[in-house]
Amino acid sequence: MLKRFLSFFVIAALIVGMVPAIVLADEAIQQPEEPVTEATEDKEQEESSEEKLPDEEAKVSAKEKAAKVDPYVFNGTTLTINKNIPNYKHDSEVPWKDYRNSIQKVVVKKGVTSIGDYAFYKCENLTSVTLPDGLKTIGQSAFYSCKGLKSVSIPSSVTKIGTDAFRDCTSLKKANVPSSLKEMGLWVFASCEELTDVTIADGAKVLGKGAFYYCESLISVTIPGSVSEIGDEAFQGCNQLHYLRINYGVKSIGWQAFQKCESLTSVTLPSSVTEVKDIAFENCNNLLELHITEELHNKILKDNPDAISGIKVVVHLQENQITAKGKTAKVKYKKTRKKAQTVSCSKVLSLSSKSNGSYLFAKVKGNKKITINKTTGKVTVKKKIKRGTYKVKFKVMATGNGEFRASDWKTVTIKIKVK
Repeated sequence: MLKRFLSFFVIAALIVGMVPAIVLADEAIQQPEEPVTEATEDKEQEESSEEKLPDEEAKVSAKEKAAKVDPYVFNGTTLTINKNIPNYKHDSEVPWKDYRNSIQKVVVKKGVTSIGDYAFYKCENLTSVTLPDGLKTIGQSAFYSCKGLKSVSIPSSVTKIGTDAFRDCTSLKKANVPSSLKEMGLWVFASCEELTDVTIADGAKVLGKGAFYYCESLISVTIPGSVSEIGDEAFQGCNQLHYLRINYGVKSIGWQAFQKCESLTSVTLPSSVTEVKDIAFENCNNLLELHITEELHNKILKDNPDAISGIKVVVHLQENQITAKGKTAKVKYKKTRKKAQTVSCSKVLSLSSKSNGSYLFAKVKGNKKITINKTTGKVTVKKKIKRGTYKVKFKVMATGNGEFRASDWKTVTIKIKVK
């Protein structure tokens, strides 16, 4: 009896001990391990990457933050532009149309490359605008009729200014055309009646039609040689324009370009000008003299006599253009111990072939033992000069001939190496 009882007890204990193992096995069967997929592996790799590269998290965060920057911010008087302004078909489409008359200042942040059409059209209380380096385009009518705007500085990165961009800015006193400008629309600064100070930078390629049309306070202007054509009506009605300088390189004077510039008394056209269009100087009632080359005078009389009708023409010899560049020449020291050495002009100077007449040379500064012949340009290195490299400044001019007048002096630096 006792043996049976003990056997029963052992069997019961074994059964009870097996129950947790069966339950755990059952749970394992009911909850199979999550399968490994490509997505899971990618997720694990991303998590691992993020853990290993905290700097990447910062970069991503910075990008997300930049993406959330408002395109513009208005504080009641100042409008700050943080992103490119697109082109609008009319001023009624701009985001700040409802408070345009409250805008007194516009600040365009660095990184903005374009100001679109009609961006600040008729913001009549706008008095100040800041444009960043890197700006490329200013659209059509972008600042049209901003009657309170007093000055604008257009960065040298701007390559295109659209039609009417600053037209009718009646308080504008100072403006510029940057050296980078390649495209210019019509009437860009037209009717800016208070404009007195204009700088057209050397390098600017265009001066469009009506660019400064009826800018009645403009007193003087210099047009650089990089502008090949002065557009039609460019300065028409600038009746206070007293001083006009047109530099060598300009080729064409447009139709009515200086019509009604009643304060002009004398104008000189460089020899590069090959065309003067109809009535370019019409109604310039005080223009006493127009100085031009004989070649241009004959061409105008033949092709378009109305262009200079009623104007006293003073015919001049053509300008003599000269370019000169210094070179480096070598002289053997051993030879200078015995006697002076000469170096031909072509070895020390590069002179343009377009110059007319003979040349004249003169020493400006340098070692006393190095001289230059005033007519041949030969350089003499005198006896017993020491070893070394010598910089010497010379000046050169073209004397001209029957058709070309003498050029200005050009200063160049040459190097003589004695070794």
